[in-house]
Amino acid sequence: MKSFIIIFSALLLFTSFSYSQERRHHSSKAMKKIEELEKIKLIDALNLDEKTTLRFFARRNEYRNRQNKLMKDASNLLDQMDDFVKKDTNQNAPEYKKLIEQYLENETKIIKNRTDYINSLHDILTYQQISRLLIFEKRFREEIRKALFKERGSWRR
Repeated sequence: MKSFIIIFSALLLFTSFSYSQERRHHSSKAMKKIEELEKIKLIDALNLDEKTTLRFFARRNEYRNRQNKLMKDASNLLDQMDDFVKKDTNQNAPEYKKLIEQYLENETKIIKNRTDYINSLHDILTYQQISRLLIFEKRFREEIRKALFKERGSWRR
């Protein structure tokens, strides 16, 4: 009986580990598909030729890499705040102010990076195409958000 319980527990542990790995892989695969769909729709929405497409996506990738780093920094600062809140009882410790200031400075960098990116596009895109890009990004995010919420709703049933 003991061996049955040990084997069953090991099997259960292995299955849950495999499921989490499969789910993570599925999530990564889904994100890549969404990114590819976004690229195709974006090329169409902006009516880009091949040369412009290459220049635009090179610039966009640079922007996204910088943005991802800044967002990771913001997340790390929030994690530091969370750790500090959990261990410190002094509600007005100077460390709070320091972390908040660093976080807000980082948020300013995120906004500046976005502004710089959009302003840098005028040598690649027309102002109409830049406007289309901004509209496209907003609508695409909304479509993805709606699709995700719709999918989550079907999981709960």
